[in-house]
Amino acid sequence: MATRCKGFNSKCFLFTYLIIVGFILVLWVNWFAWVNNDRRDIPAELQSFLESPPRPLPKLFLKTNNKSVLTNDWFVGKWTFVYFSHGNCLPLCRASLEQMKTTQQALANSDVQFLIVGLDAEHETTEGLSQFLHSQGYSFTVATTTVEATEELATLFRALFLQTDFTDSSYLIEQEHSIFMVDPKGRVYATFRSPYVGMRSHFFTLRHFFAQTE
Repeated sequence: MATRCKGFNSKCFLFTYLIIVGFILVLWVNWFAWVNNDRRDIPAELQSFLESPPRPLPKLFLKTNNKSVLTNDWFVGKWTFVYFSHGNCLPLCRASLEQMKTTQQALANSDVQFLIVGLDAEHETTEGLSQFLHSQGYSFTVATTTVEATEELATLFRALFLQTDFTDSSYLIEQEHSIFMVDPKGRVYATFRSPYVGMRSHFFTLRHFFAQTE
């Protein structure tokens, strides 16, 4: 004959409680995996650079070179090429900046924009980085933020960099030179790695895939 649990402190009640909690946890884990699982059928030609799944940007407050504040709304409705850099990046960043420039010239329209995010938040102002880029012939939106927010944003984009501080107060920033694509929903959608073979043509393929799957 079945017995009932007697009181909240009974072993029977505790066992039942643990079963219910465990069941809820299983449901939550399965739901979380389902929500974050990329259910798109990704073509083979996109698999090397398409992010799966796309990663939403954190809440942004970036200082730009025109003395405004760049927030998440800036990305909405447009495709954005993003490159992380700093004023002492030459000559290693030249190829990446040239790729950004030639792509900007080839895709000159209101639906595509180009952003440089400063890596040297501790030592370099937005204006300083902007002046450096302008002196090299580049005209991009430039944005910087705090050291902590820069690290958070670089981690989200998976823009790897390392700063080494020396005893004479000098320092060296080393970085990977990836160019990132943010989609019109404000998500990291693709990553192009040096030497960026076919990046412009891949962009049109990405845009078509986005239109089909979103």
